[in-house]
Amino acid sequence: MPSLGFSGSNLATVAYAEVDGTAGASTVTNSGVTTTRSAAGTYVVVLPTGLTQNVGRDLIFVTPKTNNTDTQPSPTGLVAKMAVVDDTLEATKTIAIFSGDPTLAASTRIDSSFSILILRTTIAPPTGAPA
Repeated sequence: MPSLGFSGSNLATVAYAEVDGTAGASTVTNSGVTTTRSAAGTYVVVLPTGLTQNVGRDLIFVTPKTNNTDTQPSPTGLVAKMAVVDDTLEATKTIAIFSGDPTLAASTRIDSSFSILILRTTIAPPTGAPA
């Protein structure tokens, strides 16, 4: 029997959201998480009280999406994008989305819709590990 340390049931969903790239508003969400757009290509996700994440024990996944509202996105909407998460604060996660265009001279933040998933472990940490 495999060790429980590798069991998928040891992770719980803290929050998820689909975020509109233009307004920064959450179109689908859970757990009372709120989202806003603070600047071009910069979004803030705020977790509600009681669901804050310890920096050393959270897993945050961000997936940039096309900004098209069509049911069939056009090839022009499928551009390379990169997401970076600043999770230094327990209740606030800042997401920056950059253009993945290699022809640009410098990194450029761009507005983009995205989905976010935050997971937390459900097992007790070993002695000396972050809580």
